[in-house]
Amino acid sequence: MSGDRRRARAGAALALLALLGGTAACGTGAPAEAAPATSSAPSGTPADPATGRIAEVEFARQCTVASANFADEAGFTTDLDARLATAGFTHEQWKQWHDALDDSPALVAQFAAVSAAGCPPG
Repeated sequence: MSGDRRRARAGAALALLALLGGTAACGTGAPAEAAPATSSAPSGTPADPATGRIAEVEFARQCTVASANFADEAGFTTDLDARLATAGFTHEQWKQWHDALDDSPALVAQFAAVSAAGCPPG
C-alpha cells in the first residue's frame, strides 16, 4: 500500500475513533457519548488488557497532539514511539492494533470506553 494511501486510511480510522471516542470533548471535561451497540456478531481481534493499554496510549496522544507543534510528520511518529516505549509497546504492536480497528467492533468499543470521560482539561 502506498504511503499516501496508508496515511489517508490511517486518517480515516483516526477520524472514526475521534467520532466514536468523543475526542471532540477534549479539554472540556465533559463525558463523551458511548458508541451505539451493533446487532451484528463481534468479529476481528478481541479486546484484552494489552489492547486496552494501547488504546489508553493512543487516546492520551490524541488528547495532546492537537496542542503539540511538530516541525514535520516524523515528529508525530517520534512522539508516538516515545509514548509506546514508556508503556512497554513497540510501534509495530500499535500498528497491528490500529489496523485491527477496521474489523474489530470489540477494539472500537474498548477505545470508546477508554475515551468516554473525555480528555483532561489543560
